[in-house]
Amino acid sequence: MPRHYRLRMENCVATILEIEGYLGAEHIRPEVIRHFKQLQRFLKSFSEDGVDEADIGRIEEATNQLLDEIGDNLRAREVRYWRRGWIN
Repeated sequence: MPRHYRLRMENCVATILEIEGYLGAEHIRPEVIRHFKQLQRFLKSFSEDGVDEADIGRIEEATNQLLDEIGDNLRAREVRYWRRGWIN
């Protein structure tokens, strides 16, 4: 696996873990974070053989989908908060 594949995978994992630290655990289920932390540990000893651009693309797509879901969740919370503010 070319070095940039490993960097791209590590970047996806680090992005999710960084966002979890910024947002707090209430925005990302704890089991999802546990899986990403396990993946982070796994990547340190990962053999690069057999990984190709399509594999990396799927990892990046899954990361993007999770980020979209987090964004949707945050927007929904903001709307609920905004509505409560006007009602109260």
